[in-house]
Amino acid sequence: MFSSPDSRDTKSPTLGNDRPLHPTNTAKLLSTVQSGQLDTSTTSTKLPIIIPASTKRKRTEPLEHTIHHRRHFVLPGVLLGSIIVIILAGLFVIPVDNNSQHSGTIAQAIGNLISTGHFGEVAPLQQLSTPTPSLVREGYCGGSDIWGTCATYITASGVMGTGQMQKPIVGAVITQAYGRAEYQLWCGCWKPHTGIDLAAPYGTPVMAADTGQVIWVGWDWSGLGWAVKINHGDYIATIYGHLDHYIVKVGQNVNKGQVIGYEGSTGASTGPHVHFMVLIYNNWVDPIQYVQLP
Repeated sequence: MFSSPDSRDTKSPTLGNDRPLHPTNTAKLLSTVQSGQLDTSTTSTKLPIIIPASTKRKRTEPLEHTIHHRRHFVLPGVLLGSIIVIILAGLFVIPVDNNSQHSGTIAQAIGNLISTGHFGEVAPLQQLSTPTPSLVREGYCGGSDIWGTCATYITASGVMGTGQMQKPIVGAVITQAYGRAEYQLWCGCWKPHTGIDLAAPYGTPVMAADTGQVIWVGWDWSGLGWAVKINHGDYIATIYGHLDHYIVKVGQNVNKGQVIGYEGSTGASTGPHVHFMVLIYNNWVDPIQYVQLP
């Protein structure tokens, strides 16, 4: 029995193992074949996307090489810094050894630079000294600085004080009383004020409070700047600090009321004044007990 042309097999196309294709997939397959875009080498693996660079990247050295080279400079730098610190400490730190013969020279030079503007230049009348910070105390004698140079029972020249002191500066006012605690630069500590601060116009003449003999002049490393110390006999001495300059020398005899220098603001000073001290047995006492001030 013959079948009619319309009765041909109308089964759906199959793919591999006689599995029928889904109608949608069948339509896509036919469309692909008709357009000539069917690729027989299709695969299910997803290919990476490669975007070419505009310029070729230069190769660089590994990071660990840079770190390795940098380490070569660390140790020498630390050693050099340590040496510089030790040298600076040796130059500017004043030794506390009582037998030191080199302390104070740098301090004096720096103080001279501050007061005169000339580094290392010494005034014609200046007496060089070897200060010892640990000996800045009452009653000590035997040093060559202003604190260890002491008054004696009889002066070397035999000139003695009258026992009656006068004002060392005329027209002054007391800006700092005796015994008041103040910060001391030389030790970085607070100590009682060792004298009286007398303030007057800059350059006012400073006079000897009593007759006597000059036993020390120069730059005091501990903060008095340019200063003078006079021996009046009977173990009594007077000190005049922060002078602009002095006009006497060691060993010179002076009379009560004689001008010995001019008021200034040298050393550890915030303004023109004279730091006036009275010492008995090289122990500082309240000057008001010996002279009417101001």
